[in-house]
Amino acid sequence: MMDSQAHVGPTESTEGQVLTITVSDPKKESEGMNSYVSYKVNTATNREEFSYGQFGVIRRYSDFAWLSDRLARDVPGAIVPPLPDKAVVGRFGADFVESRRRQLERFLQQTAEHEELSKSHYFQTFLQADDAGLLNAKAEAKVQEKLNEPRRNNTQVPGDGTLATRVGAWLEGSVASLSASMQASQTAHVPQTSEDEILESELAHVANLEAQTQNVSKHAQTLAKRNRDVANGLFEFGLAFTLLGQTEHAPLNDALTKLGSCADQLSLLATEHVAREDAAFRDPVDDQIRHLASVKAALGQRQKHKHAVALAEADLSQRKQAAAKLAGRPGAEGRAEG
Repeated sequence: MMDSQAHVGPTESTEGQVLTITVSDPKKESEGMNSYVSYKVNTATNREEFSYGQFGVIRRYSDFAWLSDRLARDVPGAIVPPLPDKAVVGRFGADFVESRRRQLERFLQQTAEHEELSKSHYFQTFLQADDAGLLNAKAEAKVQEKLNEPRRNNTQVPGDGTLATRVGAWLEGSVASLSASMQASQTAHVPQTSEDEILESELAHVANLEAQTQNVSKHAQTLAKRNRDVANGLFEFGLAFTLLGQTEHAPLNDALTKLGSCADQLSLLATEHVAREDAAFRDPVDDQIRHLASVKAALGQRQKHKHAVALAEADLSQRKQAAAKLAGRPGAEGRAEG
């Protein structure tokens, strides 16, 4: 869904490249029995990998979640900017929708500023593909993900024989594979490098910073609630004096009505102040908490893959030892080769 088709020619250098992204026009949509909020993603750029200079597409939260997942897979090790949390209750309220719009916009802007993530074809597809193009990209990604799944060893089920025979063969292969995996896990040793020690120190620092930031967020939330209560109290106060003024005669009714109007104005100012505090303070604090969680997730993935390598090396060592034993037995050459 293109809003503009002003073509931008290729740039000659990386200097001066612009990629500006905004999220606007949240709108409640209905799809059968389900309802969701759609957002307009607007892009202005002079980067040559995009087909147009200015364009816009309609996306929903699940599309943003798909992009976040694909970026984590496409650029392993990168700290993907965090998405706002899912919500079930109150997700169509005006305040919530506006807060989510700001957070989704921040997610895309931070991704655009990332040197590697911004070059991902998934990011480019998200920004400029129409609905059909995005569905095709999702389908292709799902197929590619299945193709990249590691195949299980020793769990092939023969196509002939009785059901009991096939089930027995499957169980035997599964037990053997599980046993080998457990043995490899017991013997696997993950060597500690100087980089690991640095990362462990950083991870401890991140965990401590996360706890302290969560504490700040908790108190900021309490303060915001108190300010909202003050705004609501002023509104009720103003309404009470306005109604009281309507029951009195001049000049008292005029004075009471003005007092009620003044309280109403203070209520509006207090409400606006809370909104500004949310945008200027609470949103960045909560965003920082989500960023720290992304850092922990990236470091956790590193440790997970490192452990997987150690398991694979231990399994390979066991297989080599088994093959050497079989090779030393008379008549076992065929088994060793298998």
